Amino acid sequence: MTAYLLRLLRVPPEPQAPDGSPESIRVFRAGRNYYRWRMIVWAFSQIFVVLSGLAFLGSFAFIVRKLPPMVLTVMVAVDVVAIAFLVIGIPFTYLLQRLNYELRWYIATDRSLRIRSGIWSVEELTMTFANIQDLKITAGPLQGWLGIADLEVSSAGGGGVSAGGKHGGTESSHTAKFAGVDNAVEIRDLIVERLKRYRDAGLGDAPVDLGGAAAELLAEARSLRQTVTAVDPPSTASV
Repeated sequence: MTAYLLRLLRVPPEPQAPDGSPESIRVFRAGRNYYRWRMIVWAFSQIFVVLSGLAFLGSFAFIVRKLPPMVLTVMVAVDVVAIAFLVIGIPFTYLLQRLNYELRWYIATDRSLRIRSGIWSVEELTMTFANIQDLKITAGPLQGWLGIADLEVSSAGGGGVSAGGKHGGTESSHTAKFAGVDNAVEIRDLIVERLKRYRDAGLGDAPVDLGGAAAELLAEARSLRQTVTAVDPPSTASV
């Protein structure tokens, strides 16, 4: 069912790693307790909706019992059908919660970050180290109890890009969020270390190959000298 649902929703395959050396690629995932927390919230929301529907059905039947029997029957039937659809849809909404957890990708290289999340609307955000300005770890009381936290990486500009190529972002056009990770400090330290190396290599630019650049410059100078000689050969003095 999972494979069929992914094809139905046209969820793209796992994201490619952003710019950077292949040996520097690190893939992080949300913590297991992040999934448990989402499932707790989902379960309470389902129970709340079902109980609200039943309470409305009981109070509605009690308050408007003076309405014509036909009208009352139709309105009660609509409420019952709505609750039935909710109950039938529980397996599908449960599967969506699981996929939202499993298809959450956090990728870091020595030059940039890439985050992908979402099922109905897949959002992919890429951020280069040249634009990173701030890193912040946040965790509420429940997150702290579960041992998870959010790592927010703020940039000077840019924005999220969805899988369809449209700009936007689930969090902010200038913030990448490693949501629900259980190793936020480790990820932060890794990014800080690589960010320092990246900037020390050339103030945010890629390392320059001075030897190769000098060789190319010498080759161009020789080529230019040969061209000038061919176009304007040296004249010989007549006696």
